Amino acid sequence: MTRFKGRKHRPIGGTACVELACGSVFIMVLFMVAIDITIMMLGYQLNDRACRAATRSAAQQSSAAKAFAAVNAALAVHKGDGFLVTSPKLSTQPNALVYNDFNGDPYAGNPTVSVCTEVTVKVPAPVVFFDQRFGKNTAGVANVWTFRRRYTYPILDVNLVLP
Repeated sequence: MTRFKGRKHRPIGGTACVELACGSVFIMVLFMVAIDITIMMLGYQLNDRACRAATRSAAQQSSAAKAFAAVNAALAVHKGDGFLVTSPKLSTQPNALVYNDFNGDPYAGNPTVSVCTEVTVKVPAPVVFFDQRFGKNTAGVANVWTFRRRYTYPILDVNLVLP
């Protein structure tokens, strides 16, 4: 202890506090990006499962009206939380439900049904990267994402009309 007695003390400049503050900001940004990606993945997976189930149920129907009712019933089973992830719904784009059985003609082609669903996801922190906003701009904030998924399955219950 005596050998440090005559030594002058270093001035305390607070560099450790500055490093801790900068590191904390960086960790918080990474944490918010991780939360955003997690919520986006949950919305994507919900939409994927719902679209697959809706297309499978539509493929087991014998008419377009029954297929539409089956799609709505299958989508009603899958629910989002309503705030961050909405419940899956039939897409608003044209040709969201295409039931093509070729009127029972086996020579016209393979009968298929195609369903497109969508889910809207709101992330808590807007994704901004070098002043580029990703997602739908709502009042200047890019925190709304819409995920769409389309599946096409063969129709299993087809009334064939043989010539």
